[in-house]
Amino acid sequence: MDRNERDNDRSVRLDRDAQINVVVNNADASEDTINIGRIIQNFKKKRRIYAWVVLFCFVACICASLLWYQFTASPDRVSSVVTLDYEIPNPLLDPTKNRKYTPSLLEDETIPKFVPVPDLTAPDGAELDLSALTSSYVLQKALNGLDLSEPISLSNLSNNIRIERILSQDSRRAQEIATGMMQEKNSNTYTQLQSLVLTYENKFVATLVNGFGDEDSRVKRYLTTNELRLLLDRILIAYNQYLASTYADITQPDDEFSIIDTQALDFPESLDMIRTATDNLYEYCNGKSDTIRAYRSWRTGLSLNDLMAQLQQIRRNDVDYLYANVISDSIARNPSTMLTSLQYQLRSAQSNLEKVNEDIASTQRILNSYKNDEVYISMEDSGETVSTIATTAYYNKLVMQQNEYYASAAKLSTDIADLKDRIASMLINDANTDIESYGNALDKALENCKACYADIQSQMTEIINSPFYTTYSEHTTAELTSQGFFASASKKMIIGALAGLVIGFGLWFLAALAEEFRYGKNQTTAAREVREK
Repeated sequence: MDRNERDNDRSVRLDRDAQINVVVNNADASEDTINIGRIIQNFKKKRRIYAWVVLFCFVACICASLLWYQFTASPDRVSSVVTLDYEIPNPLLDPTKNRKYTPSLLEDETIPKFVPVPDLTAPDGAELDLSALTSSYVLQKALNGLDLSEPISLSNLSNNIRIERILSQDSRRAQEIATGMMQEKNSNTYTQLQSLVLTYENKFVATLVNGFGDEDSRVKRYLTTNELRLLLDRILIAYNQYLASTYADITQPDDEFSIIDTQALDFPESLDMIRTATDNLYEYCNGKSDTIRAYRSWRTGLSLNDLMAQLQQIRRNDVDYLYANVISDSIARNPSTMLTSLQYQLRSAQSNLEKVNEDIASTQRILNSYKNDEVYISMEDSGETVSTIATTAYYNKLVMQQNEYYASAAKLSTDIADLKDRIASMLINDANTDIESYGNALDKALENCKACYADIQSQMTEIINSPFYTTYSEHTTAELTSQGFFASASKKMIIGALAGLVIGFGLWFLAALAEEFRYGKNQTTAAREVREK
């Protein structure tokens, strides 16, 4: 008995039983058993046929994925980074915009101080209008003389242009902090968002999307990649020309020297006009930015600063010196006519001074009787009502107008004193000597001023035609932001290939499994016939 038990405990030899029965419902039912060995044999028998089936499913699914990509793929697009390249007035050094800034005595408050543009600010100091990039003026200028493979309307071209501003580092950091607070549902999120001020760099990204046509139309016109790059490049060049023509100060200095006739005018009148013309010419040059004034000509090697120094030297050595001698010696070609003119100027100046003094007095009476608006504010914590005085714009306007009146009165007082001195000098010195030498000196001073004006005009002509006035923005070469066909469709091709393999091998396995089911069914039918006999 022990021997029988030991024999039963021995392991079953694999070669004595090659069939593994899988019990589905009832172990006694032979039709519910699956022979894995026979399935593998059936799988091997059908390998020639179903290898082609797998290959067919593989290729068919890849083609289906490519067709799916063709209908769902985003159109090609080219992009360029546009960087603004000009100078703007510095608001920190402008007394009208920065009340804390007090210019020194050596500075001129009327001359703006320029700095490179730090953000998306227009050359005039306002916010830059990026919508002008899609305006009909810019787009039509870009399409002029351009022969494309497909006709494109201005409206369709405008709809396919995308403009993306670039946040500064501080704004990106603040935006990330605000986003994190929103995700954490922080209670201070609303306050943080209210105080969030986004600033942008002095550059933006312009993108042109392929596929032109109406929005509701399924038929689009497509350009080649080279045409797309060329079109975007021409649009950005036209936008730069728009900025240059809109904001560039391309005016030449006024020629005030050519209208001075030294033979028709008396010496003091001619010298007054020359002094005024030199002052206006110097202010024109001084109003330019430091970069413009430091530009050196490729023709003469001189800068605008050098020419301004020459103008000042001519003014001191030729004009002012001659003017002082003419006034002190009462030099005039026709003394009686000159005396009459001076007396008329004196009476006119005294009349203007009386009117200005009346305006000063009337404005001062208004300022003395004017009361500022009183506003009552209720404090949330205490519940008390607190009054505060608000300075109105009308009051500020009166103060500024009064300052202008005082400046005008001071100038008129100086002119009156000067006219009185000149009249007294002419009444004492009634004899003119050496008129010819004064006339030669006057003509020489005028010629020197005209020569300096011609040099400044030539310098400004060269500067206006240089990149200082023609380049307001620089853009990079247009690059294709979308990937190539196979690179973009690679993910869908991989999914299609895997799906094709799964479908092919699944059909192969089901065919082998169906053969096993048919074998079991035949066996069951044969056994039933044997039992019936």
